[in-house]
Amino acid sequence: MMGKYNFLGLALILLHFLHGDSLKMEMKMIHRHSIHSPLYSHFSSRHQAMQALISLDSFRISSHHEQSMAPASPPVGSNVGPMTEFEMPIASAATLGTALYFVELYVGSPPQKILPIADTGSNLVWVNCNPCPNCSLFYPNRSSSLSYVPCYSRECYALSPTLACIFKPKMACKYSYGYMDNSSTTGAYIHETITLNSTSGKPLKADKVLMGCGLDNQGQTNIGSGGVLGLGQGPNSFATQTASLYGGKFSHCLGNYLEPATLTSSLVFGDIIQESGPLLLRKPIQYTPILQGGSSFYYVGIEEIAINGEKLPISIRTWEMDEFGNGGTIIDSGTSLTYLAEDAYETILEALNMAITYPRATTSSPQQFDLCFNTSGVSELKLPEFSIVLEGGKTFSPPPENYILQIEDNVSCLGLRPVTGPSPSIIGNLLQQNFFVQYNVQQSLIGFAPADCSVHK
Repeated sequence: MMGKYNFLGLALILLHFLHGDSLKMEMKMIHRHSIHSPLYSHFSSRHQAMQALISLDSFRISSHHEQSMAPASPPVGSNVGPMTEFEMPIASAATLGTALYFVELYVGSPPQKILPIADTGSNLVWVNCNPCPNCSLFYPNRSSSLSYVPCYSRECYALSPTLACIFKPKMACKYSYGYMDNSSTTGAYIHETITLNSTSGKPLKADKVLMGCGLDNQGQTNIGSGGVLGLGQGPNSFATQTASLYGGKFSHCLGNYLEPATLTSSLVFGDIIQESGPLLLRKPIQYTPILQGGSSFYYVGIEEIAINGEKLPISIRTWEMDEFGNGGTIIDSGTSLTYLAEDAYETILEALNMAITYPRATTSSPQQFDLCFNTSGVSELKLPEFSIVLEGGKTFSPPPENYILQIEDNVSCLGLRPVTGPSPSIIGNLLQQNFFVQYNVQQSLIGFAPADCSVHK
């Protein structure tokens, strides 16, 4: 049976500057709907595009409550050298189970370009070492910097208490990791060099990054994906392993990927507020605590919901996690719409039904929306303000276009949906569009502010 372990990395990560400066590091983000995506497919309408995204969401949501909550202690023996900032490229992978984004990653010596999925809800970093349809492949025999984690070593025991071994292409410490859409990856633990792009264009290298070399990849991980760049809070995620390189802060600023198809975004590692803040941020950044430290996901606390500034009668207990770890609220780059606890959703829906006065409409979508209205003949929509007050009294007020979505010509629908059972509420990426979102993993804070995402780099 495939095991899912609380991985404890022993990797020694060293940063080598190919040029002497201290620089930001960046990965370009490319949504699946972008023409830059390797899995780009043309949709005849926004309606069709939304159908695809909502179908993906259903898989993602069913997985959330089953994720383990491993303690987020730092990797043993980490020593990451001087602090810097870097950035990477992301592309949507809507057909890959529950994943939405790729990043451009350069692995090995000489660097090989890989397109792994970027996921703030998982911890393992792995690359595809086995040929598969339409995927980017890492060739371990072409890299001079690769080293296998020895089987029966102390490090292997810390990573995998069963001391499992893999024997091809070399005897090494074995990993097995499963995803809730029944995808899985099995292979060898390796240490490898990652070459990172700085925002000034000067490359730099992180050596001895612990990752998996996937040799048996099943399910959706075997279609198109070059692996996964885990950005969760676990000890072996990319964000945790390299935190000291960039001050433990990474951020994204997502444009409206429903249009145009050429749009790209960036995932930036390092604190860019001091340098880019005046151009980037439209309002001062606000910070709310990351709750449940140790979970793969980034949990936040909701204090209240308001429509047009009026607090709705929703018990704060609605948002709390129970003793079994069910419920709570996560901010998630891998879910498109926003999903709220059913009791809260019904109250919000009732309030918005009263506040929105346009004639009601229906859509031909098999994915039913609870509130749709006709906008024909309306030159400028007047819609209510929707606000989420997060822990510490920090108010997140997305513009109407983030939660009222144009589904068909002259038909707009509420982009919120209910979630039931043990699953958490989810602040999805559509609600985050044109917001700067910063993950401060060292201080356990999430920052957010309305932004001009075109300058996020």
